Amino acid sequence: MEEKFKSLRKLIETKTNFAITTHINPDGDAIGSSLALYHFLKNIGKQVIVAGPNDAPENLRFLPEFEVYQPFTEYSDNLTRALKNADVVFALDFNTLSRTGEAMKAVLADVTASKVLIDHHLQPDQEFNLAFSDSTSCSTCELLFDVLDGAFSHINWLTKDIAECLYTGIVTDSGSFRFDTVKPETHRKVARLLDTGFNHTAVHEYLYDSNSLERFKLMTIMLSNLRVILDGVVSVSYITECDLQATGCRREDVEGFSNMGLSLKGVVISAFMREEDGKIRISFRSKGDHDVNLYARKYFNGGGHKNAAGGTFYGSVAEALQLFKQTVHEAVLTR
Repeated sequence: MEEKFKSLRKLIETKTNFAITTHINPDGDAIGSSLALYHFLKNIGKQVIVAGPNDAPENLRFLPEFEVYQPFTEYSDNLTRALKNADVVFALDFNTLSRTGEAMKAVLADVTASKVLIDHHLQPDQEFNLAFSDSTSCSTCELLFDVLDGAFSHINWLTKDIAECLYTGIVTDSGSFRFDTVKPETHRKVARLLDTGFNHTAVHEYLYDSNSLERFKLMTIMLSNLRVILDGVVSVSYITECDLQATGCRREDVEGFSNMGLSLKGVVISAFMREEDGKIRISFRSKGDHDVNLYARKYFNGGGHKNAAGGTFYGSVAEALQLFKQTVHEAVLTR
């Protein structure tokens, strides 16, 4: 690992123009890690752009200098030029270029810049020049902490703004520290983040206490569609594009819905389906040894972590539900 740290340090110290990218429908870990790295590179005098496939949820816009995040859906021309002119492109919180969406993936596949992966998902692509991949990290933000601490321990890299961004990603991707990927070391790192003095209470309020009335209406629809199957151990729910339009919500307003079914007593696997542009995006969650990563890979063109994965189904909601109900027993039985 020390050789990787040296390689990263040399790459950063000798290059000028950097681009930071993350996955489609970015969450707290994606935006938190992207902005944390942005602040670090900016603080040492680098030119940096932050690009994501699409817009980010409203409840993440409190993060320091969030406005530097640019969605490819709105700034494709400018971002295409910036990505092609970059010396280094960082890939944060995704393990394959397909997770950036078709339009952005096409641009990233053609860039000549050095590509650096920092990610905690399983089975990363091999097309990166330098990769920091660790699926035992509770979040990409925790892994980024380790990478910066390892490569730049000779400087005081951890600022208040960086700490707030990293904390946001760790909190959201660890389920507020409840997932089994959280280790004692995670809390020791968080203690160092808190030592910088940012307002962690305000972070939780922005993340979890900033719902709109429209989002609650959408949540009501999702809950009304919730079903429990297989003798109460599996839950599944969905929303359609018509539901989004009827409530005046955006796609990012469904953030957090995927965890709700798993909170039901007795449920060990949950699925949340969202209709989007003629296909179905699916989020899977599980408890214990029930592996939704393998299940998502086998049936829904997806993957992720053992207890949190995603997938895509090309068809209708009804067809996706039918396939899920016919096959999910495999994930329940596979332990």
